[in-house]
Amino acid sequence: MTATLGLFACGGGGLLLPDDSAGEASDGGDGDGDGDGDSIGDPDDGTETGANFVPLDLVGEEQCDPWAQDCQEGEKCVPYGSTGGNWDNNKCVPVEGDGQPGDTCVYGGTAAATDDCGADSHCWDVMDVDGQAVGVCTPFCSGNPDSPICGPGTSCLVANEGSITLCIETCDPLLQACSEGLGCFWANNEFNCIFTAGDIPEAEPCGFVNDCAPGLLCTTGEVLPSCTGSNCCTAYCELSSPECPVEGTECSPFFEEGTAPPTYEDVGLCILPGA
Repeated sequence: MTATLGLFACGGGGLLLPDDSAGEASDGGDGDGDGDGDSIGDPDDGTETGANFVPLDLVGEEQCDPWAQDCQEGEKCVPYGSTGGNWDNNKCVPVEGDGQPGDTCVYGGTAAATDDCGADSHCWDVMDVDGQAVGVCTPFCSGNPDSPICGPGTSCLVANEGSITLCIETCDPLLQACSEGLGCFWANNEFNCIFTAGDIPEAEPCGFVNDCAPGLLCTTGEVLPSCTGSNCCTAYCELSSPECPVEGTECSPFFEEGTAPPTYEDVGLCILPGA
């Protein structure tokens, strides 16, 4: 898929950990509780800070390649958070169950990163259920970063500096028909069903792929009439019935002319005219 150029820089494709996903708190962006997205890096000084770019201290951890799944027998290579927060690297963990893709699973949190899925999947879309982190066994992408392979109806989500490589359900941003707790977000050049982490409203600052409310995109503030941060949430719209709630925006094609895949020809985005 080829989207309109220059719009999608939020968090470098980073996903924000939901507050209740694994028993670890997340404040919606940069650690100061305002959800303003500072964690994707200060555009004035070029530095990268916060949950999405945590300096790594991995002494004693066995790092691995999620594409090669190069851990020893009885282990698998999974995404984890080196500080117990957002995912930022990969490590080998024991295979502690035999859950198959699509099965319900129990997650040990981003620090431990263990689950009861089998060797070919990882516990994902995790939510708090009666105090327990429960998700769905989700298969790892196969192939390689240049040619990822996933099953029908899914695509390879590569996020958080490549630590996340999972086959995620594809979706239509205009329908927003993902399961409870998920939204149809644009990530890694695909629309995927991804857990919501912030529910930030339209025109408010954002910093990650999934911290806007479902139906909104975290995009560069330069294409919006009034954005108080580097990036803000804006709405998807239907080109065949263009309506944009924020004054000064209009429904513009999401994809470059002639590049929209089948079923996505009507997808637009509410941005400044000519942006």
